Amino acid sequence: MYLVKVFIIIICINVALVFLKLKHNKFLSEIFNFFFKAFIKNIMIETLDINFLISSFIALFIIVDSIGNVPIFLALLEEYTKKERDEIIKKSCIIATISLIGFIIIGRKFLQFLGIEFYSFKIAGGILLLIISVEMLFGKKTLTEYSPEIEKRGKEDIIVTPLAIPLLTGPGAITVGLMYFSLAKDLLHKILLFINIIVVFFISYIILKEGVRLFNLLGKTGTKVIARLMGLILASIAVEFIISGIRTAF
Repeated sequence: MYLVKVFIIIICINVALVFLKLKHNKFLSEIFNFFFKAFIKNIMIETLDINFLISSFIALFIIVDSIGNVPIFLALLEEYTKKERDEIIKKSCIIATISLIGFIIIGRKFLQFLGIEFYSFKIAGGILLLIISVEMLFGKKTLTEYSPEIEKRGKEDIIVTPLAIPLLTGPGAITVGLMYFSLAKDLLHKILLFINIIVVFFISYIILKEGVRLFNLLGKTGTKVIARLMGLILASIAVEFIISGIRTAF
C-alpha cells in the first residue's frame, strides 16, 4: 500500500502543477520538494527494515550460487555459439525468476492450508540450508542440483531443467524465499523481496553470461575459494534461522 500511495500522490501533484502552470515557480517548487522529501522519509525510510533488505539479498544471492554454477553452465553449453549461450542463459534466468516468485506465493498458501506453523518451517528450512552450506564448504553438488546425464539433453530440454530448475531455483532458493516472505512485515517488504529476487537473477544472468571471462579471471581455485566463503556465510544464516525458530517454538 505504501508504494501505491507514493505513486498516486506523485502523479496527482505533478498533474496539478502542470495544469496550474506552477512547475517553474521556485517558491512552490521548494515547498513541493520539502513535503515530498518529508513524505518519502516518513513512509519509506522509517518503515523500511534495512536488515531484512540486506540479509534477504545476500541469502538469495548465495543460495542461487551463480558463481559456483559457472563451470556447470560452461560444461552444458560448450556445444553452442556465444549468441545461443546468451539466449539460453537469459531464458533460464527469466524462468527461474518467475518460478521462484510463483513458488513463494503458492508455497506460503500451501503451508497455511496444511496448518504448518512458521517456526517449524523455519527450523526445517534452516537445517536444509545448513546441509547445502556444508556441501558448498566441501565443494560438493547434490543430485537435486546436477547429474552428469543432463549434459546429453537438447537445448529446449535444458533451459527449464536443469538450468532454471533446480540449478538456479532449487529447494534452497525456494526455502529462503518462503522464509523471508513470511518474515516480511507488510506489503512494502514483500514487494522489496520480489525486487531482490529480480536483481539477484539479473546479476546471475550477467555472471553466467560472462562465465568464460569470470572463470578465466578467477581460475578454478579462485572460484572454489569464493564458493567456500559463500558457504560459510550461508551456514551462519542457516544457524540463525534454526535458533530463531527454536526460540519461537519454546
